[in-house]
Amino acid sequence: MKQNCHNKGGLGLPHKLALCIASALAMGGMSHPAIAAGCSYTTLAQFYCDDTTIYYAGNPLAGGSRDYTTFDEVLINTSQNGTTAPLQGWGVYVDSIGYKFKNLTINTTGESADGVHSKNAGGRLEAENITVKATGASADGINIGRELTAAYSIVEVSNNVAIDVENGMGLRANSSASNDNGQSSIIIHGDANIVTRGAGGVNTGYGIYAGKDPAHLLGTPRGTADITIGGTATVATSGNNAYAVYAGRKGTINLNNVDLSTSGSGASAIYANSNSDPAVVNLGGNARIRVAQSSGNALYAYSSSSVIRSWDGVTNSRASGVYDIEGNLLASYGGVIDLQMENGSRLVGKAESSQTNPTASQHSTINMVMKGAQSLWEMTGSSVVSTLNLDQATLKFSDTGVSANDQTTFKKLTVAGDYIGTGALMVMNTVLGDDSSLTDKLVVKGNTSGDTRISINNIGGAGDLTINGIEIVTVDGNSDGVFTKEGRIVAGGYDYDVVKKASNWYLTSQLSPTEPDPEPTPDPAPAPAPAPSPGGKHQYRPEFGSYLANNYAANTLFLTRLHDRLGETQYTDWLTGEQKVTSLWMRNEGGHTRFTDASSQLKTQANRYVLQMGGDLAQWSTDGLDRWHIGAMAGYANQKSQTRNTYNGYHSRGQISGYSAGLYATWYGNDADKRGAYVDAWALYNWFDNTVNGENLASEKYKSDGITASVESGYSFLLSEGEQVSYWLQPKAQLIWMDVTADTHREKNGARVRDETSGNLMSRLGVRAWLKGHSTADDSRQRDFQPFVEVNWIHNSQSQTVKMGNIRDEIRGTKNIGELKIGVEGQLNQRLQVWGNVAQQVGDNSYSDTSAMLGVKYSF
Repeated sequence: MKQNCHNKGGLGLPHKLALCIASALAMGGMSHPAIAAGCSYTTLAQFYCDDTTIYYAGNPLAGGSRDYTTFDEVLINTSQNGTTAPLQGWGVYVDSIGYKFKNLTINTTGESADGVHSKNAGGRLEAENITVKATGASADGINIGRELTAAYSIVEVSNNVAIDVENGMGLRANSSASNDNGQSSIIIHGDANIVTRGAGGVNTGYGIYAGKDPAHLLGTPRGTADITIGGTATVATSGNNAYAVYAGRKGTINLNNVDLSTSGSGASAIYANSNSDPAVVNLGGNARIRVAQSSGNALYAYSSSSVIRSWDGVTNSRASGVYDIEGNLLASYGGVIDLQMENGSRLVGKAESSQTNPTASQHSTINMVMKGAQSLWEMTGSSVVSTLNLDQATLKFSDTGVSANDQTTFKKLTVAGDYIGTGALMVMNTVLGDDSSLTDKLVVKGNTSGDTRISINNIGGAGDLTINGIEIVTVDGNSDGVFTKEGRIVAGGYDYDVVKKASNWYLTSQLSPTEPDPEPTPDPAPAPAPAPSPGGKHQYRPEFGSYLANNYAANTLFLTRLHDRLGETQYTDWLTGEQKVTSLWMRNEGGHTRFTDASSQLKTQANRYVLQMGGDLAQWSTDGLDRWHIGAMAGYANQKSQTRNTYNGYHSRGQISGYSAGLYATWYGNDADKRGAYVDAWALYNWFDNTVNGENLASEKYKSDGITASVESGYSFLLSEGEQVSYWLQPKAQLIWMDVTADTHREKNGARVRDETSGNLMSRLGVRAWLKGHSTADDSRQRDFQPFVEVNWIHNSQSQTVKMGNIRDEIRGTKNIGELKIGVEGQLNQRLQVWGNVAQQVGDNSYSDTSAMLGVKYSF
């Protein structure tokens, strides 16, 4: 008997000698060698075989024992091709008696040199862990069941398996071709980590395969083949057509959690193919799947007996999991895919059950249930499924590559059976315009139920009038499902609603009635109902009102009149008795504006504050009677507005703040007794920051700037005069050029907003009446007061107009405005004067403006 006692463990000579003697004594009297040629061990840590296959006739252990669990590891390295005559190349060749290992490690380099291999005799191999690296052509990690005639061929691993093969398969269980009851099983209770490199074929490339031997193209499988992995199956393949998981005829693969990736052309992650006997892949837990090439599919069930499903193969019951899939789903020629996806799932790809194919034999089944608010199906191409159940989940029609000018880039989801939405969300792409607009679409051939929200991604639509609307959901069966819009759907100047007409659902810019129309009075000869026309009311966005309010304010906040700016036109210097004008002044104004737009849908209210200051730069007289003065002024103002659509309740808020700076010049014709003419002129440069915040829309910011200028003239008449009181009348006229324009702005939703008011000339005609007087007690104090009343007619040549997309809107009621103003001006002492007034403006269409102003001036 040959005892190979190499000192691989680094033992000292006494220990080595003792071990050799003990081994020799223990193996004495055996009829064949206790250790096969090429095998050795020095300690119980490792049993090592070099170019020696462990099999029935060459079993290295004494007495034919197949139990290697006394060794921590059995390491087998082979370099020969895998053959039966002679029997070589494989790491372990399983027979009917079977083997047991703790940690089995196998490295092979020969052609067809599988790590673990079994044929007709079957048998059972048990191990705690198995590691295989095979680099030869057609060399598999574990390959069992080929030519099986015995009852079973089983490999069972209590912990984990790691396999790396260059040109073979990772795990391979072949169904018997000769034994109806033959069972080929690979059972892994822990994790399996499998890497294959090489194209998929009859003997190569697949990560996990169970079913009819792919090499026997014309054979008929009679036994069953199954692979069960209780932990996580991590599989990566890199060859063309190299499926990560493949169930063939009479093959069943039971997986718990999986992490699958393929990178080759045509390499699907999970593939099932059988047209007679079952080919089943059961997914019992969570799944992460990545398919790099579009020619491959994440899941592919081909032919009538192929099934890929969420199922616990161990308990034979319905399962579900969190699925993270990047790749397509395909079922053809009767294949079935049935998925139950839990919260947090993600599917990026399209699904095709072939049920719209004109060839009936291709019709298949894809059933999908996706649950949870964190679950998402991003549909990258038009899809067909059998049934779809979205429970709080989101279906997003991908916007990648979608073009407003290419109908083929939009997608359609066809549900051949029923659609159920429970708090679901669908995100669609639509060119928001008229009825003919391009859009994604949901088509349900069966029934709908539940509730689904619709969010629309506008692809360059400028908004337009709709008649019937843009059809987004078509239902052939019972249309009991309810579809409502998620947030606002806007384009250009219009809001869109999701409305139901008959069984289908549409996007429409028309206003939905807030209450049922009254029943018509019966008519013995009713006229035919008119055809729908776009002349009805359509939903104007409330942002119109915000833009209009901002633009109107930009042109009017810093408008002044002579009395607004200077209070009393002239005053008497208490120290010198000379007639003078103020040298420094300040005015504060607050106001509230209300207006409606041209559609009569939008009601806007705005509150403003204005602060202006100024002072004279020069004063002179040309003839001793008149007076000229030139001054500078600057100001700050802000306004906040809110607009509400009275039909649909949407609102928007606008805000504007900015500054002005400019010059003024005034001429008084009679500086002595205040009677006669005056002329006042000013010019300002104005600049503003603007904000519009639409309900449920992104905030929009833009700027505006421009010139305002005025010329005003009036004539003061002394009507009567007493000892302490005089009465005056002053007709006046003013022209104001307003040309502050907003920058053209593109909203974040794509709508282009343009200020369409190309300059406005405001004219004012009015008359002011006042009395000037003081009490007897103030005779020596030069304290005068001037209560007044003023009425004006104001005309604007242009209405403030804004264009959003292709739709214009304007402020109504500002063409002709009536104004009433009352106030008082007074000199409190020789240096200080104050003035204040309140004014009310009224126009058509509910336009109104209320203001209050307080001014003060101080003479140095």
